Amino acid sequence: MRMKKRKLYLYQRNSDYEGIITFLQVDNQVTVEKIYSDCLIVKVDEDYTKKDFSQLREFIVGELLIDFVGFYEPLTFDIDIDEIIKSLKNLNPGIYDNVGYITEICLEKNINLKQLLKTYYYNIAGIDNVNTVLGFIENNFNASLTSKRLYLHRNTLNYRLDNFQDKCEMNIRDFRTALALFLLFKR
Repeated sequence: MRMKKRKLYLYQRNSDYEGIITFLQVDNQVTVEKIYSDCLIVKVDEDYTKKDFSQLREFIVGELLIDFVGFYEPLTFDIDIDEIIKSLKNLNPGIYDNVGYITEICLEKNINLKQLLKTYYYNIAGIDNVNTVLGFIENNFNASLTSKRLYLHRNTLNYRLDNFQDKCEMNIRDFRTALALFLLFKR
């Protein structure tokens, strides 16, 4: 069975990617795809984690003394590539997963991209699942209270939370994720 590929977007302010490409090619899980609109796009196996990417970034920064922004795209992500690249140019250097990316987009008040992200998550997870997750967050992660207030059976609540988590690759019981989702949908 072929493993799915995940995209990584790298943006470096002076667009000098030669050294970065050389280092990336050392890792056999990384395939340099192309440079598009001043952004280096690479593909990695689906089991390549954000931690792996962060360690690779630290190595590159340490050896080349250059820094860059990286976005570790979820497997099912479907946002316009030009919007992603435009947003990377405004982020501080570092590696962003979908949770960190959502938080940064909301804090920098990128209204257009925020709306695209909302639509994407409504489409992928469904309105009921999103509303259930938001209710869970608003009720301080208390499943019993959330079930009562949303008039859901406890099993239905757990099913929806797990379903959201599987589809969106976010652990909704994590504070960072809860903050990102609150900023995205409630602010």
